[in-house]
Amino acid sequence: MGKNVDWIIHYILDDPGPYPYLCNAHTHGMEKYRHPDFQMVLDLPQEHICYLLNAMGMRVQSGETFHDGDMVFGIYEDCSIRLKKVRETGRDVLRLIIPDKHNRFPEDENCIEPYRHQELEMFEN
Repeated sequence: MGKNVDWIIHYILDDPGPYPYLCNAHTHGMEKYRHPDFQMVLDLPQEHICYLLNAMGMRVQSGETFHDGDMVFGIYEDCSIRLKKVRETGRDVLRLIIPDKHNRFPEDENCIEPYRHQELEMFEN
């Protein structure tokens, strides 16, 4: 028996802006599970962003709990993603940090554009 998505996703594009390859896509509604909401800043196709945020939401809905620094397996076949606690419009969220095609995260000096910019503090208030 499948569960229903009972949260929403806001998608805000920084266009025009200094970071045309970044966005602020985030959930609202994880508080009903006593869990922080999720955020993506890498401007992937909107359907893919929704897939990622909803996949994390479904895992929380099924009872998983995630924290700052966690490596999350099972979203992608060939790599894990990392979660980073950040401020987004006055609240704490867990940002999904996606490795580049070489499985490098932003702190790796060889991480490619635009993946290397995922840890910018552009949406924190």
